[in-house]
Amino acid sequence: MKSIPIKPRKVAFDVSSVPRHWNGGDPVLTRFFDALSVHFPEGERFFIQSVRNFKDQVTDDQLSEDIRHFIRQEGQHGIVHDRFNDVMASQGVDVDKVTANLRSFIRTTQKYLPKKYQLAMTAAFEHFTATLGETMVSEKSDMFSEADPVMRALFLWHGVEEVEHKAVAYDLYQGAAGGGYLTRASALVVATLMVHLVVAPVFWNMLKLDGVTRQPGVILRGLNKLYGRNGILTGMLPDFLAWFRPGFHPWDTGMPEKVTAWLAEYEAHGDPMRASETIYGAAPVSEAA
Repeated sequence: MKSIPIKPRKVAFDVSSVPRHWNGGDPVLTRFFDALSVHFPEGERFFIQSVRNFKDQVTDDQLSEDIRHFIRQEGQHGIVHDRFNDVMASQGVDVDKVTANLRSFIRTTQKYLPKKYQLAMTAAFEHFTATLGETMVSEKSDMFSEADPVMRALFLWHGVEEVEHKAVAYDLYQGAAGGGYLTRASALVVATLMVHLVVAPVFWNMLKLDGVTRQPGVILRGLNKLYGRNGILTGMLPDFLAWFRPGFHPWDTGMPEKVTAWLAEYEAHGDPMRASETIYGAAPVSEAA
């Protein structure tokens, strides 16, 4: 069961001085999250529309309220990542092209896939982002251990809110949309393939822009940190694959203590930077790459 209310938060981050390779100076770890980030604004709009397609069929007052707050949170995520997209554009990343390609892809998806399947995919994507958010605060994860403090706080705020609303699209799919295991299971397979097929070329182009594609050792070390035996994404697999369990529910993993701590700290003063330090401690300031 959901243990906390969903609360939209209007935040701002000064990303103007963020180093090019802000994640511990590692271009691969940085550009992986950059490649995710550049897609977030359009992706969030898809999620919002997928949920809106069914919100009028909801009869549960609590879920209706959660949907309203979900939409507001996702809208704010898009705004914040749009601002960081401007930074990436100043670095030479063709943000407009990436955005246009994703927008076209989404429109095709919305044209040909049933609205129920679009919602199932949204629930699947939300499972990925919530699992990523829970991994951010895991004792075993060093996802942002050496990251620039602003970017670390930005991704942590986003990740916390993904955990906070992790069951909204799922509950809407199970209830108003009629649910169904096979559709749900296939949606995560499709969503996972889409993440890699859509994000991977952008990720590679960012590395190419930075001249990193001529440094195979740097690439291999970075990919090992993501996909290796003890990698960030590898460590997510048990919770991620739990989706395929027939009786799965997003709240099976509960609320991580550090997410609760972040929420309490933010509630006290409304500063996501200070809330981040409560979780990670004072962050080292990276030098620009």
